[in-house]
Amino acid sequence: MLKNLTLAMFLIGVLVGCTCSSKVASTAKTCTYNKDSMVVVMRFERKVLPQYVSLLKKSFDACKAVVLAKEPGCLDYCLFQSYNDSTLFCITETWATKGAHNAHMELDHVKKHIAETKGISDPSFKSKTNYTYWVCPGANELKK
Repeated sequence: MLKNLTLAMFLIGVLVGCTCSSKVASTAKTCTYNKDSMVVVMRFERKVLPQYVSLLKKSFDACKAVVLAKEPGCLDYCLFQSYNDSTLFCITETWATKGAHNAHMELDHVKKHIAETKGISDPSFKSKTNYTYWVCPGANELKK
């Protein structure tokens, strides 16, 4: 039993040593880009009242068609509907820069979508999983 305990402690020590050295190596290269030039990844949950499910989907699809056709700064623009709750949606957007997203918010098709879907949300729903990530260009490039 003492032998197993000693072996377990040795393995934990090795794992901790590997983990710590890995973290040191990964933080050695920091991003030097301005935050406004980073890729922006956003995720939002939206729950609508049941009578507005088809309105949200139709309005989003119309907006998405224009976004993908005319906004080169948009890298991803999706609406996902929950399998378990047809009134719950997840919207994901990825933009090349914050400026591209800011420009998107000023365009007529976006303003139309926002106006069409105003007041359709379920007022009792409060999402706890919305987020925005800023991704440094080159962060996922393979080292050569």
